Amino acid sequence: MRFGFAIAALVLSGIFLVLGIGQRTFLAGPSEIVFETALAEETGFAVIPGDVFATVPGQANVVVSGAAAFAAIGSARDVAAWVEPFSHAEIAIDESESRLASSSVPGVVSQSEESTPATDAENGTPAVDGAAEGEAPEADAELELLDPRGSDLWVEERSLAPVSEADADAPDAAEGDAADSGSASASSDAGGKIRLPLDVDDGDAVLVSVDVAAGDSAAVAIEWVQDQRTPFAGPLLVTGALLAVVGAVLYLLAVDHDRRGLGPRRGRKGPLLGIRDSVTRRRRGEQDQKRQDSPGNTPAETKNQRTAARRIALPSVGLALALGLSGCSASYWPDLSPAETELEDQNDDGESAVAPVPVTRTQIDRIVGDIAAIAGEADDALDAEILKERFTGDALLQRTANYTIRQSVPDYAVVPPRITSEALGYELVQSTEGWPRTVFVTVASESGVDSEPEATDPPAEGEDAATSDENAEPAASPSLAIIMTQAAPHENFMVSRVISLRGGITMPEAAPAEEGTAILKDDLQTLVLSPGEVGAAYAAVLSGGSDVPEAALFDLAEDTLIERSGAAWAAQSQATADAAGQGVVYSVTAEQSGSKIISLSTGVGGALVATTVLENRIEEPGSSRWKPTPPASVTALSGLSGQQDRLVSEVQHQLLFFVPSKTSNAPIQLLGFTSDLVGARN
Repeated sequence: MRFGFAIAALVLSGIFLVLGIGQRTFLAGPSEIVFETALAEETGFAVIPGDVFATVPGQANVVVSGAAAFAAIGSARDVAAWVEPFSHAEIAIDESESRLASSSVPGVVSQSEESTPATDAENGTPAVDGAAEGEAPEADAELELLDPRGSDLWVEERSLAPVSEADADAPDAAEGDAADSGSASASSDAGGKIRLPLDVDDGDAVLVSVDVAAGDSAAVAIEWVQDQRTPFAGPLLVTGALLAVVGAVLYLLAVDHDRRGLGPRRGRKGPLLGIRDSVTRRRRGEQDQKRQDSPGNTPAETKNQRTAARRIALPSVGLALALGLSGCSASYWPDLSPAETELEDQNDDGESAVAPVPVTRTQIDRIVGDIAAIAGEADDALDAEILKERFTGDALLQRTANYTIRQSVPDYAVVPPRITSEALGYELVQSTEGWPRTVFVTVASESGVDSEPEATDPPAEGEDAATSDENAEPAASPSLAIIMTQAAPHENFMVSRVISLRGGITMPEAAPAEEGTAILKDDLQTLVLSPGEVGAAYAAVLSGGSDVPEAALFDLAEDTLIERSGAAWAAQSQATADAAGQGVVYSVTAEQSGSKIISLSTGVGGALVATTVLENRIEEPGSSRWKPTPPASVTALSGLSGQQDRLVSEVQHQLLFFVPSKTSNAPIQLLGFTSDLVGARN
């Protein structure tokens, strides 16, 4: 009976050990499940909805093979909007045949696409390749296929270099996976393959693209990497090891009990007497064997003892193996912590209650980084053509004029602060599913000059009286507010305003960027002043001084722009000219420009209003024969030189206000401004 229990324990031990090891070897399923299909669409575009990836369990990866292979993750509505004008394939799963199924979707050319020229000259983005003017393209073939690389719509992208940019001397580059954002290159004759790991939900989609014109076979596959965790392998191995120990102990006890009767019954005490007697007899047998002349004559009892020792050693080997396997990885054990799942459920519930926000923080960081890089390159080269990739409107006008002046006047005092990608945590994102889309961000800046400018005396005749006191670089470079807008799916976000924030101000409380905000109408009546009237009212104060009725609407305390521009500039310049005996008359006019006003709700009853005011600084001869002479900066912009009968310098003020609600009875606050000379005329 004792041997029966020992054998049963050892048999069970073997079963558990085999099952535990089998889970990691022959009982384990495939490491990945792959569904594939050829990409035969003429445009080379394909869309994979997010719900497709949940059809098969596991970590999904999109694998695209072919020339200039590309894959990107974006929201389903963004992907659909981008690919809408082009015929494309829509990928689904044919579970019955364990493969991907592809269906063709014809392109739909919207009215806006029909009227868009072949190239947007200002933004440098390709658009519809129209036929004759006024004629809409009749078919998908007449549309210029766009390159999806680098679009601001994508949360993440992987790509190989386009065939036209491929490195023909590096054919091996096509064999590996590409890096993010198209940083990998591929051989033009070898095609390539990219792999994009996915973390998407039903509201996302994947856009796939290959260059079918290159002639390479193109295919798209989804690989689901299977979970190789075996949570029962550890318990099975440990249980088998414990049973092996129990079986070994039972076997020893059975052997001991069986051999107790072979030894002396008196004078010996303690555990395992039978085994100890067997050992004693074995030693005696060895001594007797040495005395024998024939070494091959081994007693049967000694052979039995050695066999028993081997049987005892076997469970020990099994135990060591089981403990080694079960202790090497956490994947051998079940995960009993539910905390992560509960947090995910809470986040999902919270997201479902907020308005849709089309731009994620990851996208914003990447966009701002690109803007900072382009602006930095343009600032170094003083080349406005570089700016056109990301700048438009007043932001482009201001920097273009500044570059033009500094190319002719290297010591020009006004140097725009350099934009950095260091976010300051204050962001407003318009909640919308369509276009245009507007984003407001604040970033840190760096000084645009190598050293601080020295203090100078008031400008005399021939000096740059129009701008010598504007935007002198402060000791600390200001924080910047950047307003950027994406006009259409096939365009990237363009910076329309860059505004230096005033030191010491506190930005109004705003909802988190993840919750989104709304663009307000210019005629909104719930604020102290409707957004469309704010710029005009401030222009009246700028040109008329703090005594005009509109001044009561604004908080003018420590408003340095009012203190040194507009009427204040005219008064200071007139006093300086009179003291120098110059017969000149200074005056100013100011008006709100025609640039689009951007008004964003802050969520606390007020709004951020960004507008632009143009100030005309006029110099005219007085009673004497003196005539104004354009300074070097004005000459650089306008070409005017020598004495003029009349000189008008145009200064642009990009302004950011916080306009509170009517019920607050609080004044409008100027949060920041950027001013520079942008033109001149006589």
